[in-house]
Amino acid sequence: MPSESDRRDRKEAMRLLAAALAALLLLIIIAGAGVYYLLGLHASDPFAPGLGLKDAALISFAVSLVVILVMAVVSGGDAIFGELPFTILGFLIFFVIFWLMIAWIF
Repeated sequence: MPSESDRRDRKEAMRLLAAALAALLLLIIIAGAGVYYLLGLHASDPFAPGLGLKDAALISFAVSLVVILVMAVVSGGDAIFGELPFTILGFLIFFVIFWLMIAWIF
């Protein structure tokens, strides 16, 4: 008969497996999008105007939110409660960097 610590260890292992699978799925999606644009499957005009700051901000918000959520899940939830100011600061830094780089590159 499994003890309480065995059940706790199983729950923790399942959480880690779920986090790893989520990170792997996210990596596959990002790699797929990269291959899509790298191979030119989107067939757009290379001289068309790129993304503006407004569109780049929307994309940057989504990317930053996903990165911060993945980091919070991987850390075991400690980043959500114990280190909230650092998590918010990290989100804002990611947002600004991704926003300006997306607007500059695309």
